[in-house]
Order: sequence, then C-alpha cells, then structure tokens
Amino acid sequence: MKYIICGILGATLGFLVFYLLLRMANGKKKRKPTDEKKKRKLPSFTKIVLVAILFTYFIGLYIGVKITLIDYSQFGVLATYIATPTTTVIALYCWKAKAENLVKIKQGYPEETKDISVDLNNINI
Repeated sequence: MKYIICGILGATLGFLVFYLLLRMANGKKKRKPTDEKKKRKLPSFTKIVLVAILFTYFIGLYIGVKITLIDYSQFGVLATYIATPTTTVIALYCWKAKAENLVKIKQGYPEETKDISVDLNNINI
C-alpha cells in the first residue's frame, strides 16, 4: 500500500512540475521590459527541463552512493544508474555530430557530393 501511495504522489508531483515548467515557458512571451537595462535573457524551456532532469539525477546519485556505502551489494544497481544515461548521451551526441558533419561536408563540397543524398533520419554513410 505504501508503494502505491508513493507512486501516486510521485506521478502527481511530476505532473505538477511539468505544469509549472510549461507555465513558465508560456509566461515568458508576455513579458516586455520597458527599459533596456531591465531586459534580461530568460532561459529557454528546454534548458529549464534539462536542469530539472539533471537535478533529479544528481539527487538520485547522491542517494545511491549513500545506500551503496551502507550496503555494498547495491553497487551493481548504482553502476547501472550511472552508466545507462552516460552511454545514451554519448551515443546520441555521436549521432548528432555525425549528422552535422555530413551537412557541413555536403555544403562545403557541393560538386563532389552531388550524387550523395543527406538523409538526417537515416544516416548510414
């Protein structure tokens, strides 16, 4: 019963945080500073979400390290918690860099690459 209540509270809190972040992103369009000195650049919605995700990740990492120091048998779970997002981010960054490099090569050498199509959805060159 305790797990069900925690799950419901966690989902509710997640929806609340998402709603608040969405309101912050939509609210920034309505602001119009009258003075140039008061004008400041607000972070984008994507950066706010990224900071929130990283914040929760590091809280989980802190809790995981504390638990691992108490019970060393949980090290495998902690290693998976660290390695999974790291591996995913490295793979996605490599894919993004490859796509950008293909576009740059296509733009830099249009004659040599005229027969090669650049399909960013299916990069297999």
